[in-house]
Amino acid sequence: MKTIVGFLLLLASGSAFGQSTADTIIARELPSARAYETLSHLTDDIGARLTGSKGAALAVRWTTGQFREWDIPVSNEPVKVPHWVRGREEAHLLSAANQNIVLTAIGGSVATAQSGITADVVEVDSFDELKTLGTAKLRGRIVFYNNPMDMDLVRTHRAFEAYRIAVAFRGAGASRAAEFGAKAIVIRSVGSASLRTPHTGALHYDPKQPKIPAAAMTAEDAMLLHRLLARGKHVRMHMLLTPKTLPDADSANVIAEIRGSEKPEEIVLIGAHLDSWDLATGAIDDGSGVAMVMETMRLLKEMNLRPRRTIRAVLFMNEENGSRGALQYAKDHGKEKHIAAIETDAGGAAPTGFTTTLKGDALAALEARTKPLAAVSSNRFEVAEEAGADIGPLTEAGVPGFGLVPEPLHYFDYHHTNADTLDKVDPKELAQDTAAIAALAWILAE
Repeated sequence: MKTIVGFLLLLASGSAFGQSTADTIIARELPSARAYETLSHLTDDIGARLTGSKGAALAVRWTTGQFREWDIPVSNEPVKVPHWVRGREEAHLLSAANQNIVLTAIGGSVATAQSGITADVVEVDSFDELKTLGTAKLRGRIVFYNNPMDMDLVRTHRAFEAYRIAVAFRGAGASRAAEFGAKAIVIRSVGSASLRTPHTGALHYDPKQPKIPAAAMTAEDAMLLHRLLARGKHVRMHMLLTPKTLPDADSANVIAEIRGSEKPEEIVLIGAHLDSWDLATGAIDDGSGVAMVMETMRLLKEMNLRPRRTIRAVLFMNEENGSRGALQYAKDHGKEKHIAAIETDAGGAAPTGFTTTLKGDALAALEARTKPLAAVSSNRFEVAEEAGADIGPLTEAGVPGFGLVPEPLHYFDYHHTNADTLDKVDPKELAQDTAAIAALAWILAE
């Protein structure tokens, strides 16, 4: 509460200069292709950036070098990160003419036996159904979670709500099934579209339960299994996964900042995560966010702008499968005076506004000072319990949080798939996103 009251006073004491400069920032960025150029190098030249990989290490080095080239002070702060490596991924049905099943291991999954797993498939659509079936019907089986995203929510611009509902089975499904003796699980991929592309993501094993292999199959293959089981067919699957979990690797958060001219000890953080999944090059998740953050800093430096408060860019490492970068940053910097934290981790489509943890009078005061954002359709603020995973430790401690909301309609078509590539991002929309981030950061810092 003290943080919010202080933030309200900060807004009330601001000058119109912050707004007029924000207009200039937006006008300067909109015709630019620099954010897209940054994203192009990160995705096309460096590629996938799962923690512990060569790509992740290259990304740390390259982004650090870019900040230095732009004459922006930058440092690497060490983070120990998980090092999980994907292996072979194969599955087919022993019934139905040995049809091939397209799937991918869920991040962090253990491997099957070298010869794979062969077992009957049991379909469920809830954790309660697991309890109803019990050990007698689940022991030694492959549990199939058939939980599609709610497309009505997706079509009404509530895709992230639909995702949060469906993703529960990816995160906890393996341990919940293992409790009843299941041999492995497969889930229907958590996505809003599919051209027979599986969607990966992270799981979380319960240390009290055995670790069993876990994979995500395409929507098409999930529907096939459902049809066969609905017709009373005996469905038996063979599945081979060979991932490995190696010792934790050394990595780093990349931190750059433009020091404040009057209150440098007060910090406006702008952040995105530098890592990506390994199936593709992470253009929408979260290369776009990285490009927005980096371009914001480059633009402010090029314009020779000196904010009253420090603007700090943080490229977090390991959001996808552990959040180690966020936790390390909070440990190292949590006692510093952050007056706001902005995260961009929702793709690179045209901006629609921000989520925020601010409420009441503080939010009203902010809205009165952010009229320049209307130029990029970003002056809508929706109250939410959180504003992003990487700034979560800060917002939980009371720091006002903001999360950019690009148009979400097609985000989960490509999210965590081998289709998350540069061609899914429009340069003009990415420039609009960057302008929104840069202008909000400036207004908050002023």
